[in-house]
Amino acid sequence: MRVAITIFIFCAINIIVRAQESYTRQKITPNISMKISDYFQIMPPQQLLDRYASSRIPIAMFTTLDGGADLGINETATQWGPNDIEILLEFYKASIVNLYTEINFVQSNIITVNERQFIVFEFLGEVADESLLGGVNSIKKYNYIQYALYNGKVLLFNFNCAANEQQKWQLVAKEMMSSIRLK
Repeated sequence: MRVAITIFIFCAINIIVRAQESYTRQKITPNISMKISDYFQIMPPQQLLDRYASSRIPIAMFTTLDGGADLGINETATQWGPNDIEILLEFYKASIVNLYTEINFVQSNIITVNERQFIVFEFLGEVADESLLGGVNSIKKYNYIQYALYNGKVLLFNFNCAANEQQKWQLVAKEMMSSIRLK
């Protein structure tokens, strides 16, 4: 019996690992494409509303089969100039820092992906709230975010998962983000 359970667990882990290493290039819009891990699916509308209530509907939102990691693509409403990348780096970094109680950046810089500049922020962020009873509730997340200036707006590519899942998803997030193509 133990042998059968061990074999089952090994096979299940093997399937998950292979799914994380398998990607399909998806056309997000006529001008945006990227490789998406085959372990991801389009997030159902109700789940999107429950987890990311916002007045702006994302261009696309994906989640893992188990709901443990998310990948979103969105566009800002504000206009930016074609040479504003350095300003945007500082602007978005300050905004991100203000969202978290504690933050540890893995990287915070400008990179080139398929001949286009992207701002990249990779970090572990924690949000802690004190309850009325004196306890502390905290949520820790691993985030990999890329911003690109595109047609006067900013495209946002955001991957996140629980901090304790970082090792499982970090290479997958980097692979997906490094595959972004903008026409």
